[in-house]
Amino acid sequence: MSPLAAKIRREFGVAPVKKLIVAVSGGADSVALLHLLIEAGYKNLVVAHFNHQLRGRSSAADASFVRKMADHLKLPCEVGSDDVRKLALDRKCSLETGAREARYEFLASVAKKHRTRSIVLAHHADDQVETCLFNFLRGSGIAGLSGMKPLSRRRVDRVEVELHRPLLGISKSELLEYLKANKIRFREDATNAIANTSRNKLRLKVVPMIEELFGPAFKTSIVRNARLLADEEELLSSLSLPIAAPEKLAVKLLRDLHPALRSRVIHAWLKGIGIDEPGFAEVERVGSLLQTLGPAKVNLPGNRHARRRAGILFIE
Repeated sequence: MSPLAAKIRREFGVAPVKKLIVAVSGGADSVALLHLLIEAGYKNLVVAHFNHQLRGRSSAADASFVRKMADHLKLPCEVGSDDVRKLALDRKCSLETGAREARYEFLASVAKKHRTRSIVLAHHADDQVETCLFNFLRGSGIAGLSGMKPLSRRRVDRVEVELHRPLLGISKSELLEYLKANKIRFREDATNAIANTSRNKLRLKVVPMIEELFGPAFKTSIVRNARLLADEEELLSSLSLPIAAPEKLAVKLLRDLHPALRSRVIHAWLKGIGIDEPGFAEVERVGSLLQTLGPAKVNLPGNRHARRRAGILFIE
């Protein structure tokens, strides 16, 4: 067993007999994930591929590649497809958000079909670095700086799924070395090399510049800090989630909270009512409603609004 497979077997924390939905795009990360899980002894796997229809023939070729790979590995394969560009326009959200929502909806449907809630994603250590930096720039606080969790839960279309990320402690270079050493083929997504989205700009321009100035060890430091902050995030969540659970919040209750806890409650409340990845700006806007002389209504993403009326905050 390779060192990476042994690491997953040791740290994953999921029984090898458990049925897992593995999200496979056909790229290096997800292909490595699938083979590492098999090598680590996980046999009850379902390959799930979602075609975003964003790259024409290349998208169709990705789907075909994943189907053939699953067949070669003798694994069941589910392939979904949607016009994500049209979906984003219909939902009045960014292309990235639309793609993410469509992908999770598909994965949740596959999990429901196969009577499991466990979905495995291929996010790795370099993705964690990008996520933490991106969230820092967005001002999303501890919740964002703690990055992605090895295990998180997400409710999609009334289905609560578990999202497992066993590669967060493994770097992109390690995954590429594993694929090369084992002569495993994968698909290249040419759009990843184009600095046209915020995440791509961060990956292709900002991260290499930081690495040039401070050396590659900065990535290890960010991943380590993410783990430490995740513990603090868990504590704050345990305190804030019960307060943020109602659909409507009392202004007086929020005013009486410590500012740090108040921000976390507002953040959790916004997420709970379906505001996708609320950042510092959204939390501050809602916080302004707590001032008597402040506004009684503020705008939120997705053409939604937070309003104060008779000492109560609610969303419309």
